[in-house]
Amino acid sequence: MAEKHLVLCGGAKLTARTKAWREAPKVRVQLGNGKKHLHLKIHHITRKIGGGLPPEALDLIEIAAYVYAADQLITRGGTKEFEYGQKWRRHFRLEIPVRRHDLWSRPDVQQKLVSTLGFLSDDDYEFGFTKLVKNQPVERYLFDDQGADDAGFEEVILFSGGLDSFGGAVQEILQGQRKVVLVSHRSVSKLYKRQRDLVSDINGKFNDRSRKPLHVAVEVNKGKDFGRDFTQRSRSFLFAALAAVVARGFNRDRIRFYENGVISLNFPISPQALGGRATRTTHPQVLTGFQELFSLVFGIPFIVENPFLWKTKADILREIKAAGVSQLCARTSSCTHTLAQTTMHTHCGVCSQCVDRRLNALAADFDNEDDPREMYASDVITGARDGADLTMIERYVGTALEIERLTTAESFMMRFPEASRLIRHLGMTANDAAEAVFDLYRRHAREICHTLTKIVSADAASVVKQIHPVNCLLSVAVGRHAGIAQPNNATAASPSGETDGHLQIVRDTFTVHYKGKPCELRNTREFHLLERLNRSPGIYISNSVLGSDVWNDDQTEKNTIQRTVSNLRRRLRTAQFEGIDLDGTTNKDHYALKLP
Repeated sequence: MAEKHLVLCGGAKLTARTKAWREAPKVRVQLGNGKKHLHLKIHHITRKIGGGLPPEALDLIEIAAYVYAADQLITRGGTKEFEYGQKWRRHFRLEIPVRRHDLWSRPDVQQKLVSTLGFLSDDDYEFGFTKLVKNQPVERYLFDDQGADDAGFEEVILFSGGLDSFGGAVQEILQGQRKVVLVSHRSVSKLYKRQRDLVSDINGKFNDRSRKPLHVAVEVNKGKDFGRDFTQRSRSFLFAALAAVVARGFNRDRIRFYENGVISLNFPISPQALGGRATRTTHPQVLTGFQELFSLVFGIPFIVENPFLWKTKADILREIKAAGVSQLCARTSSCTHTLAQTTMHTHCGVCSQCVDRRLNALAADFDNEDDPREMYASDVITGARDGADLTMIERYVGTALEIERLTTAESFMMRFPEASRLIRHLGMTANDAAEAVFDLYRRHAREICHTLTKIVSADAASVVKQIHPVNCLLSVAVGRHAGIAQPNNATAASPSGETDGHLQIVRDTFTVHYKGKPCELRNTREFHLLERLNRSPGIYISNSVLGSDVWNDDQTEKNTIQRTVSNLRRRLRTAQFEGIDLDGTTNKDHYALKLP
């Protein structure tokens, strides 16, 4: 059971009567300007919006801010494998005073709020809403630097300053010639400067100054105590809520996220991307939840959409290049390690976002002016990496190679059964949705494989001479795996078929080899369970992690896992894999693969 955390917001008191919540650890959060307050500022919003927000809109912004504060103030499990499981998932109860108690106490509103946030952040939520008694003027703490121009805005889009959102801005402003509001997160000053510079550069690309965008920035902080948790899964709710409120202020009924479909659909490229760790910011289920929640709050049909859902990142970059502004991409920021950015090195070159950015930039034929190699602190292609970073690139490359070999949507859905959970959120028939998802991922896989082939061909002499580190992306791509980068922790079989006491996992045939003996498991849960355990022999893995990795559901029933383990034990005994043990008794609700 996830650990309970009580969050008392805006001076509210506990309304639940259960003992568990009375004894739960609690934090208090108050919006305002004081040293101990949660600071929420909306910069450069217009006077029209700032002066006319209805009470339900103010409630929505404040609820979203309190949810984000709870996400940041109460940490979850760390990045190491043994810290996954129950430490990862949290159970929040937020007590919040609101202006429209009649609205927020409605069961349909609360159910949609809880279910959407639960999927977005991979946490459990409860809310207790009370009537706001002391209603301080919102302009005292919420708005800053109000502008004057309110005329003619046609779209409201989320603008992070990354490649995809920049592509969306190019599509809306330069190609579509529409007047838009760009909503950004003002988290780190140097990142915000890059966002402003990008907007300024866009403005300089067309002559009609009356159509320049309005850039609205949201700043949320709470001193040194804020930002303890690194995942920030709930941040998109805060900025979607703000964007929706701004849209309603301009009598718009739609907001747009711009993110490529491979990221949006959220198939983890690596075993390290578990649950909420793999971003769900623009997952179709999340956007549907936002859309339905905002429709209930505003009392009108409201649309939240991602126009880039069926585009790969390389598709987006080619469109930017065709628009003649690819040089501006060097100003965008994709790296997760924003605090470590320097003027010279704006990207770490190690995180998954940097890897994805660099390979897709090369796939789109970007030159060094568009995506400078030297802006990466570590060379994405030839830089050495260790631990989880090494495992990540092995799985990134391995997944691309695996998908590129698949030939039908049916085979793709069998290999990635989590795709079936998307179908009902895509607004098309099941067959059409499956074909569309498969086409998207196959195009991405082919682009990555083609790019890797070009890289290897261009550097063939160095590859043959093995000049580059064995633990770099280039070496991984040509099979020079080192240690943890070896697929599934397997060792290559000797000519006699021996594997020196290790398991050899052969994904192409779904077969396991041990001491010269084969065990054909086919494409079953038993195979994928053994494959998962074999990544970390001797390490106890929790049921929730196994459920997330093997069944794509961290709430998988304990009996389901036990039944699969029992079947796997029987299959290994039949294959005479002597000395191998699947230990599930030493550590309760955990399993480990024990080799002699």
